[in-house]
Amino acid sequence: MNTHFAKVAVALALALGGAACTHGARLSTPSGFATLEEGGKYSYRATSAKGVVLATRTEPNDIKGNTEFWAETLDAKLRDKGYVADGTRDVKTSRGLKGTQLRYTTTKDGREHRYWITVFATANKVFVVEAAGDKEPFDKSTSTVEGAIATLDASE
Repeated sequence: MNTHFAKVAVALALALGGAACTHGARLSTPSGFATLEEGGKYSYRATSAKGVVLATRTEPNDIKGNTEFWAETLDAKLRDKGYVADGTRDVKTSRGLKGTQLRYTTTKDGREHRYWITVFATANKVFVVEAAGDKEPFDKSTSTVEGAIATLDASE
């Protein structure tokens, strides 16, 4: 199996994996957002009144990939789906966990849309934080979203 195919296959497994651990990663819900019920693959979800959403999920790191591996894998998957890269940033949580944030734009229903995916990998788990919304309200919430991601509480 070639490396690109393996990365895409692993990304699909991560992205479409089984039910999330009910004790998975969580964020502190920022001001102006409401916490939603856990659902499906997500262990945490919140939304603003303007439709900016935050979500976390936790997956096993069975193949022991590092953060760089998972970021590259998810990037390939998203680009294959038509997302346009809009930058990469190194991030760190208030608890010291280091991760990589991938930022994208896409068009949904004729409107420009932002999508950020932030990935943190430990020896046993992969923690993924997703943030998305229409460009205008998302751009107004950028500092709030960045602050929320920094509060990630990821337990092994």
